[in-house]
Amino acid sequence: MEIRNNVSQKAISIIEIMQFMTHDSLLLYKKKRSSAPLERLASYSKKTHPYRKGVVFVSPSKADLTEGKGYVITSYETLQEKHQQLTHWTPNTYRGGTYYDFKRRQIKGHTRENLKQINVISFDIDSKNVDIYGLYLGCEEVGLPRPNVLLETPRGYQVFYVLETPFYIHKKDDYKSLRVAERLSHNIRKALSKYAPIDTNCVPFGFYRIPREENVLDFYGEGANTAQLLVWSKKYEAQQQTSLHVVYSNHTPSVDYVSTEWYRTLLCTKGIDKGHFGASRNNALFTLALANYVSGRSLEAAYDELDQFNSELHAPLSKNEFEKTLNSAYSGKYKGVKRDYVEGLLALWTDGKAKFHGKEGWYKFKKDREDRQRSHYDEWEEDMITYIEKHQSLENPYLQGSLSMLAEQLGMALSTMKEVIKRSSRLVTETVGRGRKAYTKLTSRKLYIQNLLFLRKNTKQVAQQILHHLLADTQEMALEPLTVGNIVITKDIPIYQLEHITSIRNTS
Repeated sequence: MEIRNNVSQKAISIIEIMQFMTHDSLLLYKKKRSSAPLERLASYSKKTHPYRKGVVFVSPSKADLTEGKGYVITSYETLQEKHQQLTHWTPNTYRGGTYYDFKRRQIKGHTRENLKQINVISFDIDSKNVDIYGLYLGCEEVGLPRPNVLLETPRGYQVFYVLETPFYIHKKDDYKSLRVAERLSHNIRKALSKYAPIDTNCVPFGFYRIPREENVLDFYGEGANTAQLLVWSKKYEAQQQTSLHVVYSNHTPSVDYVSTEWYRTLLCTKGIDKGHFGASRNNALFTLALANYVSGRSLEAAYDELDQFNSELHAPLSKNEFEKTLNSAYSGKYKGVKRDYVEGLLALWTDGKAKFHGKEGWYKFKKDREDRQRSHYDEWEEDMITYIEKHQSLENPYLQGSLSMLAEQLGMALSTMKEVIKRSSRLVTETVGRGRKAYTKLTSRKLYIQNLLFLRKNTKQVAQQILHHLLADTQEMALEPLTVGNIVITKDIPIYQLEHITSIRNTS
């Protein structure tokens, strides 16, 4: 297995990595029997810390962990002294910890409600037969940043995103931030599970392998932007929902859907079943309920008619699911039936004679493009990406030609196209050759990554095509092969040096 790390050759210690992962949330020195000089202890004790420090739990072996045995660690000094004798730890920090039985080292306090802060989003890969390179490309394809830490375990790997801003857990808000973090963790695991055998059911914020000199395969010192991850999570959930029938709007169209032929046809269709993405019985019920809502019918009238529809299905929904779907349609959040979903239901479950009639359920409140003097660059970018992804393929992702030929093909001014490419992070260009014989290759970032994954899957290698845009800050970059071992791990540093480290930054 090969992987490239993008940190500088500056040596870094394991304790620095652990401090980075835990966001400096432990004490620097031991409270008792510290080996640090007295003057440093005195100086550190006088400093004010913006947040109360917490603890992590550790265990010396998998067997001990299974029996609930371990230690409560309050300082980085102790972590540095003990980490070579430890196998597991909690990279997310707890408020405190104690022991059920101190002599037997039965630890107490590593519960969900006792979490102080979520520092990392992490997951297990319980197999060595994994294309880690493909997983990193997969992160790029689904819109996730590069992972920060990759550890090798006896059975596979563990991957960590270190959050730029931790989730701070508070009981007073009913652990809302913890639920948000759990949801984010679930979505990341689910999104990446098609690239690697990720364990999607394990406890998200429990024990993981502790970093050691011999198991750190990759390290990246820029924390993942927490706000951007939350935006990604919301978009991912929206893409996964099977009930995306509508577009939100402040204007409800005046239209009588319940009198249309397509509505009556669906209402009389009894064979609609579950398990069809975007066209299952849930989707059919939601579409019909939404048609009632938009048409101005009362919830009671819709309930009576659609309850009859549901009961006549070969595999009807439960009463609870039926009422939940109906109430969702009448929640006021949805303002129009989406044509694509109606047509999908008609095509799959009917003879196809009935056609959709009615307003689309999509409303634009800004002027049409042709009415504006100049199109926004993001719209030109979207046009270019749409054209490329419509006319190109995984096997052949590039448009090719001179810049003037490409501009003509895309239907825009050459100067506009150059400016869009310059601004865009979603387009990939490559110049081949020099002088008059030179030509430009243009594709979307998404199609570029999909092409790499396609090649990886079918040829098991992509010569010199290594994370060209996944890890690079610019489009012009000398490509080099992935290699393990570029990280220089020092076995020890004076613990007081951590006092001046606020973050570990990528300087390459």
